[in-house]
Amino acid sequence: MGLVRSFALVIVFLSCLIAVYGQGTRIGFYSTTCPNAETIVRTTVASHFGSDPKVAPGLLRMHNHDCFVQGCDGSVLLSGPNSERTAGANVNLHGFEVIDDAKRQLEAACPGVVSCADILALAARDSVSLTNGQSWQVPTGRRDGRVSLASNVNNLPSPSDSLAIQQRKFSAFRLNTRDLVTLVGMRTHDRNSCMWVYHEQDIQLERKHSRSNNGPNICTTTSKTLSPKRRRISTC
Repeated sequence: MGLVRSFALVIVFLSCLIAVYGQGTRIGFYSTTCPNAETIVRTTVASHFGSDPKVAPGLLRMHNHDCFVQGCDGSVLLSGPNSERTAGANVNLHGFEVIDDAKRQLEAACPGVVSCADILALAARDSVSLTNGQSWQVPTGRRDGRVSLASNVNNLPSPSDSLAIQQRKFSAFRLNTRDLVTLVGMRTHDRNSCMWVYHEQDIQLERKHSRSNNGPNICTTTSKTLSPKRRRISTC
């Protein structure tokens, strides 16, 4: 559970650090204007997870991709020509229908109150909790971004990036190499991200520290800590 705990803490730090520059987020932002907001999101995520477990890693990955571009402003949810959703790194994002469903329910309960950016942040938290990961309090009060450009997605760490480039991208958000391994190596809840971790540079770095050609397999170690459950946004 140590890696899962570290992963959750890094996600919290990343969300708080780059939520949306200049915005005052806080715990319980909707406590008076939409007191059932978090319950509605949690129930919606759980409902979709019951029929499609892939939405859990999908929502977490989507939140990660959103935060790394322009802060956690929900701009990844916007559709249209040359939007972030059309970028190569985002074409396979999964779980938009969950955010869409939660937005519809929140609009019925509290019209015009809860931002899509907050819905995505809450849904990412709930997806971790549903897979027996750690839960945490999410500061809310984000405003939705109005700019979504595919070219901005170049900020995302890429499988083709060297270790040095990935470290530079993470350090821009004051995240270190341990944070890099935690986020890049675990954000899909399973082994699919092994290729992200085990670039040639990473293997060399691991061998340097372990002084052995048989260092620990990060992906195998990670998968053993996870739950066996792992396995269109026109309104925003």
